[in-house]
Amino acid sequence: MNSSSAQRRIEGFPWPFDPDERTFRYSVNVADAKVPRQTATGSWGANIIDIDDDYLAIVQARDNVLRADPGRCAVLPHMLPATWDLMLTLMRELVDGYPEVMHLDEVGTDGWRWRNDLLGIDRTFVFGDLATLPEGPLEFIGRQVPDDLLLVSEREGQLWLDAGLVTFANAWSVKFDVGMNFHEIHGPVPRLTGEGTTKRAQRFMMMMTGDRMFRRVNWTFSSIGSRRMDASLETYDRWGWEKTRIVNDEDWGRVQLRVELEHFIRLPLTGALVFNIRTYMLSLAEIATVPEWADQLADIVEELPADIGTYKGFADWGTDAMRWLRAQSHTDAAAPAVAG
Repeated sequence: MNSSSAQRRIEGFPWPFDPDERTFRYSVNVADAKVPRQTATGSWGANIIDIDDDYLAIVQARDNVLRADPGRCAVLPHMLPATWDLMLTLMRELVDGYPEVMHLDEVGTDGWRWRNDLLGIDRTFVFGDLATLPEGPLEFIGRQVPDDLLLVSEREGQLWLDAGLVTFANAWSVKFDVGMNFHEIHGPVPRLTGEGTTKRAQRFMMMMTGDRMFRRVNWTFSSIGSRRMDASLETYDRWGWEKTRIVNDEDWGRVQLRVELEHFIRLPLTGALVFNIRTYMLSLAEIATVPEWADQLADIVEELPADIGTYKGFADWGTDAMRWLRAQSHTDAAAPAVAG
């Protein structure tokens, strides 16, 4: 990645904290989607789907995962109509955000022509006819967006994860979670259920209508010392050792802040709920170049209760890493500019 691309990535990074935040607790921290949010470096959030400099690399990484493990796309039979609904909804969002490279046109009564110029895709299909697509609707559109996609249905007064295409999970498995309800999935997260956050979040989502889309950000530190996003349980043998090496070497600059930007959408035809999750990574070395971010992150991590720090995986080394981040940030800020 060249320097200008790296700088744009920092400028568009969805920094997960408000400017005055110095503490963190789990909450139902939702906001309206498609509203640009300013940060110390730039802005983010103008579109549901973010097509940036990493787009081609991400869709290639997704293709690699799906070729090796097709089970990362899982759909319970009753969710097939919702996958068509999702595909058409995301196509419209892509056209809305990037009309110069994404195109969707009606053909006849039930037909559509979809063109993705970035990937060289030109496909005419009939809505609801599987024979007109090269794979199922969820996989077809999932291979063209950088987000993981989850489809949720409502029954028995609860939300259930009934379909998903997930290639960039962080220490969980879509193959294991499909078919589970909202409370079962979030049970391991400290304080969520005990403090009522899970119940409030589920109530909020069940009350969502199709006229508003929402978003929230979640954050943690990756166990992988690079921007590789696939930290799923299926590939634990490939990355599970990395965090220990980073900690033993005190190579804190390689630690990656992992931010997941989640969008919540009520689909217009089936009423199913969609969670699309875009993962962004920024190393502590990169964060150190933005003093406001470095100081804020250090304050938040150092204040975090032990149970949340343990769940997020950095209770044993977070203080040392943040000490390095503060020192490195002040060193970078004091360094003289080099004329280019």
